[in-house]
Amino acid sequence: MSSSKPIWDRGDAIDPDMLAFTIGDDWLLDRRLVEHDVRGSLAHVDGLERVGVVDATDAELIRSGLRTIVDEFRAGTFTVEPSDEDVHSAVERRLIALTGDAGKKLHTGRSRNEQITVDVRLWLRDAIASTTTALRAVADSAAALAQRSGHVPLPGYTHLRRAMPSSLRDFADAHARAFSDSTDDLELAARRVRFCPLGSGAGYGVPIALDRAFVAQRLGFEAADEPVTHVQLTRGRAELAYVTALESIALVIGRLAADLWLFTTDEFGFARLPVELTTGSSMMPQKRNPDVVELLRAHARQVVGDRDQLREVTRDLPSGYHRDFQLLKGPLFRAHDRVTAMLPLVARLLDRVEWNEAHLREAAADPKLAATARALERAKAGVPFRDAYRDESRKG
Repeated sequence: MSSSKPIWDRGDAIDPDMLAFTIGDDWLLDRRLVEHDVRGSLAHVDGLERVGVVDATDAELIRSGLRTIVDEFRAGTFTVEPSDEDVHSAVERRLIALTGDAGKKLHTGRSRNEQITVDVRLWLRDAIASTTTALRAVADSAAALAQRSGHVPLPGYTHLRRAMPSSLRDFADAHARAFSDSTDDLELAARRVRFCPLGSGAGYGVPIALDRAFVAQRLGFEAADEPVTHVQLTRGRAELAYVTALESIALVIGRLAADLWLFTTDEFGFARLPVELTTGSSMMPQKRNPDVVELLRAHARQVVGDRDQLREVTRDLPSGYHRDFQLLKGPLFRAHDRVTAMLPLVARLLDRVEWNEAHLREAAADPKLAATARALERAKAGVPFRDAYRDESRKG
C-alpha cells in the first residue's frame, strides 16, 4: 500500500494487505480532523512544557511547526495521505519533517487512543454548534410560515383520511415546535463532550505528572475526564448522543417531506413547489419532479441507519480500547453531512412553497370534517355521546 512505515513500526515484518485493511478509509475520513488534531497537539505541548518534559526552545519549535501544518492544510499543500494510517500519523510525519528531533518529542506521554477521542470531541463541539444554528433557522422558517398563514384551513388527517378541521398555521407551528424540540437533544449531546481525555493515555493513565486540568482549560473543556479508565469505556457514547439528536431532526424532516410530497401532487393540489426547487424529466417535457422532497425523505431514513451502524460498533465490547472504535467515524460523519445538507433546503422549502388557499378552503369545507363537532354538540345537549356518534356515522 505504501512505502511509509507506521509510527508503531519496530522493524518486524508487516503484511501489506493486513495494513491496508486495518487502515481502511481512515486516512480519508481523518482529513476533516486535521485542525482539531493540531489544536489538541498545541495544548499537549503546552502541557509538556509546563511540567518540564519539553524545554521552551523545543516547545516553540513544535508550536511553530504545528501552525505551519494548519497553514499548509488550508492552502492545500498538506493533507492526510493514503500512505498515512490516520491524522495523528500524518501530522507527526509532517511535524518531524519541519522540526527534526523536536517534533519527535510531541508524542511523549500520549496515545493515539486519547488523541482521536480529543479530536472527535473537539469536532463534535463545533458540529453541534453549527447544526444548532442551522436547526434554529429551520424552526424560524416554520414559525414564519405559521405567522403568514393566518386562518387558512387545512384538513386534518388520520390514516391518511380526512378526519377533523385544522389549519395551515397549526401544521406549520407543529413542525416549528418539533424542530425546536430537537435543539434540546443537541444540548444533551453537548453535555457528552464537556471533559478532556488528554492524559488518559491508552486508557490507563500516563506515568508522568501531567497537568491535566491545565490542558483541559487550554482546549475549552470543563475539566479532565476522570477517572482515566472512563475515556475508553465510553468511546462512542458522545458520537451516539449526537447522531441520536440528528436522527430526531431527520425524523421530523422525513415527515415534513412526506407531507409536502403528498400536498404538492395534482391529486391533493394543496401546494406547489417552486420551479427552482424541482427537477425536470429527461423524456416528458411537461414534468417537474419533487426530487428534493423525495431525497429529503430518503436521506432521513438513512440517518436512522447511520445511527444503527454507529451503535452496533460498541455493542457488548469489553472495557478498554478496541480497534472497532475506528468504525465510529464513518456513520458519524455521514449522518452529520446528511442533516447539515438537508437543513438549509428544508428552510428554503418552507419559505418558498406556494399554498393554494382556494383549494384548501374547498377541501376544508367537506361536511364530514365537522362530524365529531356535531356529535359533541349533541352530547352537550344531553344525547349520550355513543348514540350521537352512531347517528353521525350513519350519515356516511
